[in-house]
Amino acid sequence: MNTTQSRSLFEPRRAGAIGTIVILIALLIVLGLPRLTSGDEAAATIDVERKQVVDPPKELAEFTLTNQDGQPLSLSDLRGKPVLLFFGFTHCPDICPATLAQFRQVKRDLGERGGDVNFVFISVDGSRDTPEAVKAYVEQFDPEFVGLTGSEDEVRAIGGDFFVFFNRAQTEGTPSAAGYSVDHTTFTYLIDAGGSLRTIYPFQAPREMMVEDIEGLLTS
Repeated sequence: MNTTQSRSLFEPRRAGAIGTIVILIALLIVLGLPRLTSGDEAAATIDVERKQVVDPPKELAEFTLTNQDGQPLSLSDLRGKPVLLFFGFTHCPDICPATLAQFRQVKRDLGERGGDVNFVFISVDGSRDTPEAVKAYVEQFDPEFVGLTGSEDEVRAIGGDFFVFFNRAQTEGTPSAAGYSVDHTTFTYLIDAGGSLRTIYPFQAPREMMVEDIEGLLTS
C-alpha cells in the first residue's frame, strides 16, 4: 500500500485545520512530538510511521457513555483488556470507515487473542448518532466492536484526556441543520488493561505496529 498516495485521499478537511493544529501543538508540548510544518495542511505532514508513546502512561479519568444497545458503559467496564479506541462519526465518508476497517484487520491479525482486546468507537456527533445508528455502523465492521455515543458536551469532556478536537462543518449545498460534516482529530489510542493511555497513533499508522504493541500488553 502506498501510504503517501493514500494519505492525500484522507487529508483533514480545511474547515478543521486550525483546530487540528491547536491539538497538534498541545501534543507537542505534552508528549514531546517532533515539530510539525505550519499551515493549513499541517496535519497531513505527520509521518505515518511514527507513534507517540505516553511515558509514563496517563491514567484516564472515568467516564460513562451509552453503548450501541442503549445501555450505560463506563471506561472501568472495559478494564481487564487492552482497548483500541477511535473518535469519529457514522456519516464520516473516509477516515472513520478506513480506521474501523483497520481495526477489523488488527483483530484478525491477532488471531485467537483478538477477543482479548476491546475495539471501541466513540461518536463525536451525538445529535445524529443514536445508539441504533452506532450499532448499525460498527456492526458493518465487527459485531463485537463497542460503539459509544453521548451528548457533544459529554464527549468533549472525555476528549480532553485524549487531546480530541471536533467541530461541525457545513456541507456545501446543504444549508439544513442536518446537512453538516464533522471535522475531528484522527488519532487512534491504545489503552492498557488498567485504564491508562499508552500509545497514540496517527491516521494510517501501520497496523503491524498496533498489533505488536497490543501483543506486548497481552503478554506483559
